[in-house]
Amino acid sequence: MRAPDQDLGSQQHKLATVQYDLRITNLASFLLSKARNIVTSQSPTLLDVGAGNGLFLKFFKSHGFTVRGYELEAELVKNMQKDPELKGVTVEQGDITKLKGKAEYDVVIASDVIEHIEDDVKAIQGLYTFVKPGGMLLITVPGHSYLYGKRDVMWGHFRRYDQHVLLDHIKQAIGDSNYEIAFATQWNIIGFFVYGFFEKILHKPINEKMRYSNSPVSRFTRFVLDRILKLEQWLGGVPLGLTQVVGVMKK
Repeated sequence: MRAPDQDLGSQQHKLATVQYDLRITNLASFLLSKARNIVTSQSPTLLDVGAGNGLFLKFFKSHGFTVRGYELEAELVKNMQKDPELKGVTVEQGDITKLKGKAEYDVVIASDVIEHIEDDVKAIQGLYTFVKPGGMLLITVPGHSYLYGKRDVMWGHFRRYDQHVLLDHIKQAIGDSNYEIAFATQWNIIGFFVYGFFEKILHKPINEKMRYSNSPVSRFTRFVLDRILKLEQWLGGVPLGLTQVVGVMKK
């Protein structure tokens, strides 16, 4: 059996079997805190594009959203369709560069998706067609082009993003007048330093056993990191982090 951090596919399968993940659950909570500042619907709807392991769908469903997902990989789609935690949730196979929505969702999320797509501008165009006027597109991507390395290649990333590049690609996709940047920030400051140390100084892959292990040291480390990520949520973002996060409000 492959280790859960060996590649993206094996990690997604591992995460599909858990209810909580240090990174994904805290990122979902961070995005929820941002969406609540914009979305006013009493019965909000959400589309997760690149739903992968289903954790975002489960999280937002548990917070009162009516959720739906698209995922490119057929096996992951089948896993989510069979997941009892997602009973009643529509999850379909789909390629965001070929899909077109009807402006029907209050929130559309593409978390760690567009870096896997060569024509990311076309992907953003597709995502935006699903957003209601007054709704929000939430995009998260790996940050900082200078951190691009072996792990990115292994995980199928075409690029990492500097903030100004991501904002420019959003502008190319949508135009000048049909959107407003609600916020643009970074997230996971500890991850930035850990990733940079392993990728650029040690030139070694990050061992993510801490993320899954039940050892006392791993549990304590997760406890501390969880509190740091919750502090970032309270602050609303940080000036330096491993992940770029942008909220695009549709006019």
